[in-house]
Amino acid sequence: MVLRGLRLCRIIFLLGLVALPSLARAAPADRWSGLAETVFQNYGRDQGLPHPVPTALAQDRDGFIWVGTQGGLARWDGYRFKSYAASPDVPGSLPSDFIKSLFIDPKGRLWVGSNSLSLYDAAGDRFETIPLGAINGRPDIGAITDDGAGGLWIGTDDGLRHLDIDSRAVTVLRAGTPEAGGLPAGRVQAVLRDGAGGLWVGTAQGLAYRKPGGDGFTAVALGETPQTNVSVLFQDGEGRIWVGTIRYGLYAIDQPGATPRAVNPAATDLTGWISAICASGPHEIWVGLRNRSIIAIDTRSGAMRPIRHDRAQPNSLAHDDIWALLRDSAGSIWVGGTGGLSYHPHDAGLVATVFGGSRREGLSASDVFALLSARDGRAWLGYFDGGIDVVDPAGGRVAALRPDPSRPEDALPPDIVFSLAQDEAGRVYIATRRGLYRADPAASAVRRVTLPGGRDPAAATMSLIVRDGMLWVGGEEDGLRGYTLDGPGGTPGRLVFGATPADQAQLSDRTIRALLSGAGRDLWVGTRNGLNHIDIATGAVERIPPAPGDPQGLPDPYVSSLLVDRQGRLWVGTFGGGLALMTGRDADGRPRFRHFGLAQGMPHANVCSLAMDGDGVIWAGTDDGLARIDPDTLEVRAVRRADGSALVDYFVGASAATPAGEALFGSKGGMTVVRPGTLPAWRFPAPVVITDLRVGGHPMPVARVGAAGPLVLTPETNSLAVEFAALDYTAPARNRYAYRLEGYDADWIEADVNRRLAVYTNLPPGDYTLRLRGSNRDGVWAERDLTLPLRVMPAWYQRLWLRLLAAALAVVAVTLLVRWRTSYLRRRQAELENQIADRTADLRAANDRLTHLATTDPLTGCANRHHFMERARDMIALANRHGTPLALAILDLDEFKRVNDTYGHPGGDAVLALTGRVIASHVRSTDLVGRIGGEEFALLMPHTAAHGARLLADRLRQAISDECVAIDGGTTIRVTASLGLAELRDGEDLDALYVRADAALYVAKQSGRNRVEMTRSAQ
Repeated sequence: MVLRGLRLCRIIFLLGLVALPSLARAAPADRWSGLAETVFQNYGRDQGLPHPVPTALAQDRDGFIWVGTQGGLARWDGYRFKSYAASPDVPGSLPSDFIKSLFIDPKGRLWVGSNSLSLYDAAGDRFETIPLGAINGRPDIGAITDDGAGGLWIGTDDGLRHLDIDSRAVTVLRAGTPEAGGLPAGRVQAVLRDGAGGLWVGTAQGLAYRKPGGDGFTAVALGETPQTNVSVLFQDGEGRIWVGTIRYGLYAIDQPGATPRAVNPAATDLTGWISAICASGPHEIWVGLRNRSIIAIDTRSGAMRPIRHDRAQPNSLAHDDIWALLRDSAGSIWVGGTGGLSYHPHDAGLVATVFGGSRREGLSASDVFALLSARDGRAWLGYFDGGIDVVDPAGGRVAALRPDPSRPEDALPPDIVFSLAQDEAGRVYIATRRGLYRADPAASAVRRVTLPGGRDPAAATMSLIVRDGMLWVGGEEDGLRGYTLDGPGGTPGRLVFGATPADQAQLSDRTIRALLSGAGRDLWVGTRNGLNHIDIATGAVERIPPAPGDPQGLPDPYVSSLLVDRQGRLWVGTFGGGLALMTGRDADGRPRFRHFGLAQGMPHANVCSLAMDGDGVIWAGTDDGLARIDPDTLEVRAVRRADGSALVDYFVGASAATPAGEALFGSKGGMTVVRPGTLPAWRFPAPVVITDLRVGGHPMPVARVGAAGPLVLTPETNSLAVEFAALDYTAPARNRYAYRLEGYDADWIEADVNRRLAVYTNLPPGDYTLRLRGSNRDGVWAERDLTLPLRVMPAWYQRLWLRLLAAALAVVAVTLLVRWRTSYLRRRQAELENQIADRTADLRAANDRLTHLATTDPLTGCANRHHFMERARDMIALANRHGTPLALAILDLDEFKRVNDTYGHPGGDAVLALTGRVIASHVRSTDLVGRIGGEEFALLMPHTAAHGARLLADRLRQAISDECVAIDGGTTIRVTASLGLAELRDGEDLDALYVRADAALYVAKQSGRNRVEMTRSAQ
C-alpha cells in the first residue's frame, strides 16, 4: 500500500548523521561525572592479604606492589600476595607487624617503618633492623624520604632523624628544640624532598621548609592558625606542593615561595583527617581522608567529586576510612583502607559506569532494560522490574515513572520495559510486557495506549520506533503494526500495516526484537527468525532468512539489534552468530554480509545492542562486555574492566546515542556511558619478574640469581622450578607467558596464566640460559626477555675421564659378549632347525590326516562325494584334452534297505565297508573310487574303453556276490550289486556322463539286479 506524508527522508537521515560529530565536540567534559562511579577491584583476606587494613603502599623498582598493613607486610605480583610477618625467634623477620610507612629509595631499596626502621634485603629475602637511637614517645616511624645524597630523613614521634645509609650514622633533630634549627614541635608525620631538593616537614604543630643545602628550617604558615596539624605532603607533576592536615583542610603551594592557599575552604569534606594524597592524572589529585572517603580534585578548576564506598556495589571503594594512596607506574591507583586494598586501573576515560540503585540522585534500579536519548538531552531509562527514570547527565535523576499494579490505565505495570520511542512532540511511547503506554515529555503522567485495529491493550510489546509521523509497534507474539500519528492529540490513528493476516504472514516471525529506519522509505525488522526489509511506500516485505552455513549469509536467526552507520551500511547484531555488516547484494539480489565473531575479536557471540558514538565508531554490547568496531578499518577491540567498563552483561536492544555523541548501554547492574574519542592501544611495558624460585625443591632468594654468575644446579639438586609474572595489574588474567631454555628447548613454550611455571628436571650437564617472556593485557610482549643463566654440574658418573674409561671397558665387554653370543646363537640355531624339522614333519602328517578326513568316506575308505566329483571333473577334462578313453561305472547294492531293516545299521555298515574293500582290491591305482550315496559307489576308469570297463565291472559284481559278512551271533550276510557303465564321448562333461551311467544302472536294476549294463551308444 502507498503511505502518504513521507518526504525528504534520506536527506534528513544523512544530515542527522553528519551533525553528530559537531554535537559531540560541543558536549561538556564533565557530563555524567556526577553519576558515574569510580570502579575498583578489591582485595582482602580472601585474596591473601595478611590483614584487612592496609596502612602504607609502595611500588619497587621491579614493579612489585608492597602493602603494609596492621598485621604484616605483603608483596603483590598480580596473582597472589607473599606475606612477611614479625617473628622474634626468626632472624631476618620484621620487627613489628604494624606497618606505618614504606619508602623506595633512589637505588630501589625498600624501607619499612613500623616501631623501628627496617631495610629489606632482597638478596636474602630478609629484613635488617636499623637502630635509630632512643625515641621519646611512641617508637613509630611515620614518614620516610631520601635526602638526595645517599641518606634518609625519618619522621618519628619526637622529631626528625637523618640516616647515613652507608655508615649507618644517625643524626637526631628533636622537634621544638634549638638543635632542630626551627623544626616545629610535635610528632613528624610527613616529610617530602621536592624536585628542587628542598625538604618539607609536617609536624603535629605546623609546616617547615629547609632550602637545598641549608641547615635550618623556616616555618610556613597555613592560614591564620598558628599550629596546624600537618598529616601528609605531596608534590604533583606541575611542581605544586599539596599539604594535608588534620581538621584544618587542604592547602596548595603553587610555586616556590608562594603563600599556601586553602583549597575550597567551604568544602566540609576536606576538614577531616587527610591521610593520603596522590595524582590520579595530569590535572587531578585524589585526597584520602580517614572516615571521609576520597575527594578527587581537578587542579585547574578546583572542581571536586567524592569517591565513596557503596555497600550495594562490590566494585566501589572497599571502605571510606582511607590510610594510603599510591599511583603506580601504569597510572593506576591503589587505595589502602580499613576494608582492604582497592585498585582502580588506569583507563582512557572514555567509558563511565553508572551503577543502579546506589545513589539517591542516580538510577533507582539496577537492571537497565531500555534506553532513550530524548530531544532535550535527557536520558530515559526503563527497568527490568518496571518503571522509568529520566536522568539529566549533568544533574542526575529529574523525573520518574513508578509502577503501580493497582492503576493499569494511568501507571506503568510492574514488569519489563522493553523499548522507548519519542514522537515529534516529545511524547514518549513505552513498550512493556503488559501493553503500550505513552508519557508526556516531562514524565509527569502516563497512560495506556489503546491501538486501532483491535489489538489487546495488555499485549506484550517489545519494539518501538517513531518515524515520519508513524508509530511502528513490534509485539512479542503478534507481529508488527504501523500506525499513523494523526489521531486526537497526536495519538495513533489509522492502522496502515499489519491490519490483515497477509501482512503478518509476510514477516519471517511474529516476535519482533528490533526496528530500524533505513536511509530511504524503508524499515528494517529484526525477528527471532531472521531479518525483514519493508518498503514503506508499497508495504512489500523482503525476507532475509538466516544462513549459518553461508560465510556471507545472515549468521543466526535471532536478530537482536540493528544500526545504520554514516556510510549507510546496515549492521546486524545476532544472538549467537556475532555481528554482521551488510556489504551489498549478489547477482541474484541476495544480501551479503561480513561476519564479526570471536575469531575477529568480539568478546562474545551474543550481540545484544548496538550504538554509534559521535565519531562514527560502532559499539556493541554483548554478554561479555563491549566491543568497539572502527568504521574504516573494521578492526574489533574488546573493551572490558581494564578499559573502564565495569559492566559486562548487556540487555537486548538497550542502547542509545545522545546528542552529545555518547553511546549508552543498559546492563545488568546499571548503565555504561561511552564518550566519543580515541581508545588508545595499551602499550604499557609490563616488567617480567621471577616471583618464586626453587632449586632441588627448596626455595631460593630470587635477588641472588645472576648476581654472581650462573645459577648452579648440582647433581643432588638437578631440578628447577621458576614462577614468573608480568606486572601489568590492569587485567592480569589477560597477560600472556612463554619460556624457553636455550640449549635444551627447540622453541618457546606457552605457559598458562594460572600456572606461570618453567619446570625442568634431570638436565644434562652444561650451560643454559632460561628466557622468560611476558606481555601486557593486550598481548604486547615486553621489549626484553628476563634471562636466567644456568650451569648444570655433572654427577661423578657423568665426568669425561669416567666416560672414556667406561667406553673402553664397554668395547672389551662388547667384543667378548659378541663372541660368546655368536657361539651361543649358532648352537641355538642348530637346535631350532632340528625342532623345526620335527615340527614340520608332524605338521605335514597332521595336514595329510586332515586332507584324508576331508576327502575320504570314513566307513568305506573311498573318496567322499565332494572329492570324487572334484577329481572326476579334472580327469574327464584331461581325457577330453588328450583324446584318451575313459569309462564311468556306478555300482549300487541290491535290496540294501532289506539289509538295514533286517540287521540294523551295524549290519548295513559292515556290508558297505566290505564293498569298499572289494572295490579297492580290484581297481588300479589310477582309477578313482568314491561313495556317492548311501549304498551307491562310483568308479572312474581313465584310459579304459567300454570293453575293458565291462570286464572289470563283471569281476566286481562276481566278487561282491561271493563275499559274505559275519555279524554278531554267527549270522552271515550276502549281497549282490548292479552296475551301470558309460564310456566318455568327445567333449562330454561329468554331468552328462553320469546321467548315462545312471541310466544304465537303472536298466540293470529293472532287468533283475546282480548284473552289469552299459548304455547302448557305448555298446
